Amino acid sequence: MTDDLTRPVALIGTDPGTPPPGMTTITVSGDDRDQSADSAAVQLAEAAHVVAIGADAPGALSLAARHVEHVVSLVLVDPDVRLDDPVHLTTMDAVTVPTLVIASAPTPDHPVEEAQSIAGGIDNGVFVIIDGSEAPTLVNRPASVIEWASAFMSIAEGLAEARNDLITTVDKS
Repeated sequence: MTDDLTRPVALIGTDPGTPPPGMTTITVSGDDRDQSADSAAVQLAEAAHVVAIGADAPGALSLAARHVEHVVSLVLVDPDVRLDDPVHLTTMDAVTVPTLVIASAPTPDHPVEEAQSIAGGIDNGVFVIIDGSEAPTLVNRPASVIEWASAFMSIAEGLAEARNDLITTVDKS
């Protein structure tokens, strides 16, 4: 997944589990999305492609909005957000990094409205449905998720060359 990328890829979440090869994990803590975002920003040694799954999406969105210098691109897989949450809407308006939202094919138990609202609410948002896949998409169709995410991150790196705000290393002295 990360062979052609120059920036690291970080899977962030409260319990991110074992990432695919080439990804690092960032375990976040905090009682709300902003605390999770701040926790992730402290742990990122340089700007990275950020991946979040399910209920970890609000924290990742907040990271991209509050700490844009840490995020090259954002990839959200089967994001779990509350459409009626005004903070969610405000956060999406503040996200400026390229964002890919990947969702499973819609079912009565897993509609796509939440995922679609994110891609539609972010200026650089892209929405992809993995046809024929049930949720969780990363478990049921990992190769498809990795292919879409890899291609998107590669494009985002090209766009990032024009950015002068990205952190290249963090001085921990």
